Parts: sequence; structure tokens; C-alpha cells
Amino acid sequence: MHDSNDGGFVSEPGYMLSLEERQRLLEANAAAARFYRRELLRTADGWQSEYLRARGAESVLTVNTDWKVGYAPGSWTSLTDHLLAQGFSHSTLVQAGLVEWTAGGDAVDRHRDQLMLVVRDHRLSPVGFIGIGQDGRPKSVSPVSAIHRPSNVLAGIEEQLDLLAGEAVPVIVNDPMDAIAVTALSRESGGQWAGIPVCEGGLSTAQARLVRRFSRTDKVIVVLSGDELARHEAAGYVFDLALFFDRVRAVEMSIGIADAVVRGGAIAELQDLLSGPRPLITYKVSEGKHEALHAEDLDPPAQGPGLG
Repeated sequence: MHDSNDGGFVSEPGYMLSLEERQRLLEANAAAARFYRRELLRTADGWQSEYLRARGAESVLTVNTDWKVGYAPGSWTSLTDHLLAQGFSHSTLVQAGLVEWTAGGDAVDRHRDQLMLVVRDHRLSPVGFIGIGQDGRPKSVSPVSAIHRPSNVLAGIEEQLDLLAGEAVPVIVNDPMDAIAVTALSRESGGQWAGIPVCEGGLSTAQARLVRRFSRTDKVIVVLSGDELARHEAAGYVFDLALFFDRVRAVEMSIGIADAVVRGGAIAELQDLLSGPRPLITYKVSEGKHEALHAEDLDPPAQGPGLG
């Protein structure tokens, strides 16, 4: 999205918004985030709370947490009714990606029975959401709109601005629960890292730029975990990250950080692992898999971004 000559905003899909209209969509998303947060804190016995506890993220069930995770109720119109009562119009809620029309002409909540995390643009404006259903799979759930494109937004930046401002190293992970675990480890270790989750399509160039925009270090870490496909995808992040960071490092794990904390509680070992990652350029991607390279496999590279 960029400023137009007449004072409005033009998004990539070709939407035109006035400043007032854009602000109203952002206000709707912010109000939705507050509603989802309230719903999570008031339902301590549902699957959503059990899931968070099982993944070691019970801290988000407290008031004073970095990550203001929420919950979209399973009912059809809880959010719709709440936001209409606050004075938002149906049109605004549909444009914001929060409400949709049924074939019968009823306005219903687009997001139901999901954990919800706010995603933000380069201004840190709330423009959409990542959802996690009972299957535990995080995905972008907000549609492409005048204010939201999945490849241009991230979760976790606003939640960790103080860490990033203190030169915390961004740690790129594929699961929000891993990002939350990184934040917790960082708080216990002098603010060394900030967990940044990406979902589904992986990390885009715009997202790599967004991470760098708020970082005060030239170093970034990518966690390679999950199945072979997930590791292969994460290893490919080097190409975009190296455009903006001088040092791109990798940590390879058999399971995600959150699960490692829950299973073993080996906090010191995880801290050592994050403190000593290897250059991501030492992983090559070919024929659908990655493998570690020995020194003799690499031609000495010219000094440049991402290779140091």
C-alpha cells in the first residue's frame, strides 16, 4: 500500500481508501483484537487454554504478557454483535476482513473457534490475524484487503520492540508458540533474542525488510525444525535475509523450541544453542532437501551481506 496523490491510500489489489476509511479499518481490527483477548482470558477451561499450556505458553493466559494472544469464539456472531454495538458498520467490518456475508444474507464472524494473533504492517498498525485451530496449525486467516497482504505483515514485532531496540537478535521460526518460547528464554537471558514467527508461505522479501527495519543488529537466526519440507523452506530464507542482514545464522533442531522446553526443560542447553548458531550459508538446498556443507564444498565467497 502506498500514498496516492490525492491523500488516499492505494493497496496492491487496487483498493482506494481515504485516510479516514483506512483509520476506521485499523480501529476495527484493534477492537477485534481486544475482544479476542478478553474471550481468551475469560475461558480458562477450553481447548485453547489447554493447548497453550501443553505448548509451554501458559504465560499468555496472564494479564502482563508480551504476547496478547486472543481467542475467536465458536459462535456465529459474537464479534459481529460486539463491534456493531460499538458503532462499526457492516461495510467496515467486511472490508476489515472480520465479517462475511452468508448466502442467506446474514453477517457472521469470519473467524471462529481459533486462537488469534495480530499481524502488523510496517507502521505496526493492526491489519489482520494469524489463526490457530484445534489442529494446531498456524495460518494467515485474514483475507487480502485494502490494508492486509499476508506477505507484507508479521506478528511479534510490536510485542518485542524493547528487545529489538536493545539489539536482540531476531530468531525466525515457523510456529508462533516457538516465537513465544524464544521471548521467554530471552527475558531470562538478558534480552538476547526476539522470536519472529512466519506461517504457511514462509518468509518474503518484504517480511525480511520489516524485521530489519526494527532490528538494531546485523545478525539474524533461522531455526530449522520440523519435517524435511519445513527445514528446506526455512533454509531458503537466506536469500531474502541476506539482502538486509550481514550475518545470517542457523540453528538446526529435531523439534521446535517450544516443544523442546516442554519435553526437557533444558533451558541452559537451548540458550547455548541459540548463542552458537552456524552460518546459514553452510546449508545448501538441492533436490528438495538441505544438508550441511563441509569447508571444502564451498568456494571462498567474496565478502558481502549474509556471508560473514
